[in-house]
Amino acid sequence: MLEKIFTRPLELHIDNKPITFNTVDEFEFTINSRTAIPLEKIHAAICASPNELDLELNSITVAIEKITELINDSNESGEVTQQLKEINPVIFSNDNNWRDIFFSLKKDQSAESSHYKKIALDGYLTYLTNRQNMLQALKIRFASASSQQQNEEALSFRTGELEVADKLDCKSLGQQLGMTRITKDEPVQISIEKNDKISLLLANYKCKLIVKDAITFVDNNNEKYTLSAGENKIGRGSDCDIRFVDTMQRISRLHLTIKLIDDKTLELTDHSSYGSHYSKSKAWRAKRSS
Repeated sequence: MLEKIFTRPLELHIDNKPITFNTVDEFEFTINSRTAIPLEKIHAAICASPNELDLELNSITVAIEKITELINDSNESGEVTQQLKEINPVIFSNDNNWRDIFFSLKKDQSAESSHYKKIALDGYLTYLTNRQNMLQALKIRFASASSQQQNEEALSFRTGELEVADKLDCKSLGQQLGMTRITKDEPVQISIEKNDKISLLLANYKCKLIVKDAITFVDNNNEKYTLSAGENKIGRGSDCDIRFVDTMQRISRLHLTIKLIDDKTLELTDHSSYGSHYSKSKAWRAKRSS
């Protein structure tokens, strides 16, 4: 029925090239083919940060509201040409040449062009909705991955005492936990950044270091101690800065020293009989002190 209405071909300039549509079906087919999201847009969304996804989602939500309002008003009034002419052109994306399509359509003031404009608006609304759905799905995926990572980190850095059979030494325990053993009396320097978490195994006691504005040592009972500048002694000895109780016989009198070299480097030195191990929650680089 619509084909009988349109006797005049429609010419649009898309990407600086004139394209002629002889029928409504031709135009509608072209519009429908442009509702898919370009691969480069999908790749950019996958690589975007959660904040960048939020910003893009907000702008698309605004665009959807304005396009939906325009479609509803045109359905009620039967007129779309003037309304489309008044709308801010930045609402139309350059993706799939949508902006070129609407710029060309706005130049055609004929009554016949209104039908084409409504078809284009419906197609563009579908495109925006597809992008909105993709971004929302990525946000859910990000949230799920972040929650899983937090749960894994919480499990990895839970402090406490690990039961050790007499036949299982602490070296084997550290290996089972995937931690790196500190060679006795050989200092190891570790580069640190804010928000790093370093898991420590002192004999069979799980402790941790948390790097914020200061560096906090958390013992096996979840007691927290702020490390001071310079050297910090950890063990059962009376001269230790962080003391374990005497009943914890696997902890040596001087078990470990932690030295703050600067705000980006700390040094771990094991002095114990049962050993010390460590691991970091983020990418790290360790080097032997010369």
